[in-house]
Amino acid sequence: MNGILEVERLSFPIGKQWDRGDFQQALRDLFLVSGEKEVSGFLIACCRENERRAVILRIAVRPEVRGRGIATMLIEEAIEIIREMDIREVELEVDIVKRGAVQLYETVGFKIARGIPMIDNNTMDDENGSYYLMKLIVNES
Repeated sequence: MNGILEVERLSFPIGKQWDRGDFQQALRDLFLVSGEKEVSGFLIACCRENERRAVILRIAVRPEVRGRGIATMLIEEAIEIIREMDIREVELEVDIVKRGAVQLYETVGFKIARGIPMIDNNTMDDENGSYYLMKLIVNES
């Protein structure tokens, strides 16, 4: 768990980081970890089989190993597991300003379903948390 918490700390700003309790609750569903001697990345998804929907809640890769395909591998593995569960669609939310993340998700097949602006003092501000809802259909029927 300490390796996962370290990747979390290195990947997300203070105030947006999960703590040990958040991760323990997430262990009930889909939790994938990449790494041999140390954790290099992880992915957490919530699978709602009765709704035939899954939500990728968290994905992070240690900064010094980014760009090596770890996130892609984690996402593709999660999609395969979700497909085998006969879940119809996978969704995730991504900050609009994280262009690299948006491109990664598009590369594995996600499409932007809609943008969700966060409004602060009656002005739209991408830096203030606006995000895209992205979806991928994994089972047509």
